[in-house]
Amino acid sequence: MSNLRSMVFMIMGMATFAGADAMIKLSSSDTTTGLIMITMGLAGGSVFLAVCVASGTAVLSRLFFHPVILLRNLFEVAAAFFLFQAFALNELSTVAAILQAIPLILTILAAAFLNEKVGPRRWTAVAIGLLGVLIIIRPTGAGIGWTDLLAVLGTLFLALRDLASRLAPPEASTPLLSVYAFMLLVPMGAVLNFTQGGAWHIAPASWGPLSLMVVLSVTGYYCVTTAMRIGDVSAVSPLRYFRLPCAAILAYFLFSEVPDWQTILGATLVVGSGLFVMLREAQLSSPK
Repeated sequence: MSNLRSMVFMIMGMATFAGADAMIKLSSSDTTTGLIMITMGLAGGSVFLAVCVASGTAVLSRLFFHPVILLRNLFEVAAAFFLFQAFALNELSTVAAILQAIPLILTILAAAFLNEKVGPRRWTAVAIGLLGVLIIIRPTGAGIGWTDLLAVLGTLFLALRDLASRLAPPEASTPLLSVYAFMLLVPMGAVLNFTQGGAWHIAPASWGPLSLMVVLSVTGYYCVTTAMRIGDVSAVSPLRYFRLPCAAILAYFLFSEVPDWQTILGATLVVGSGLFVMLREAQLSSPK
């Protein structure tokens, strides 16, 4: 029963995250990505600050200066910097498809930095998945399109953030890490907004999408965290890919986006190889 509940939470989390991504893109037509980032940082940081205060967790502590946490914060801000702009400038369905490569990149990073053993079958699956990413972004002789590059870099930094999360000291709770990550979006957003030459007020047309973005982001975070805590990782993790069809549906109805066959083929390779990697890891970690 706990696995069933966790699967429901994960599906809800992926759907709400896809909705938050869509709201970022929707609001970017009237408001700079810098101001969107500031809004996300202040709202999300306030929520998790309240959680820390309620649980008696000290926010101002030496943990902030722990090397791994500093790296995690750096990766989080870099990921937000690239992805917020990718959502604003690229097709939602394309960015969502590229994001599905995170488990594959994590497999490479775990082998490189955590000395995790990766067998030939998983390496083959990773290679097929990365081929899928190349099919999606379709690099030419002139290189990768810069809006696709934004999504690729954002995905890479998200994977690095997840790796740093694994290495973070156990006394650093999830709400505490979240406060640091969200609040650091505020100065980064301010710098970005300054370079974009944008106004320092949110356009009235963006208040609705931005408010919904905050609600969906916090709800998604709660659902995913709950899913990972009450269910088996092997049962829950594959459902992360539910974010892709949700994003595709929203992209169609909100932005009239219809993925071409290359995007569909590439996304299929990425998702299929990612599912294989997860299944193989679950088999290897299960008791003999």
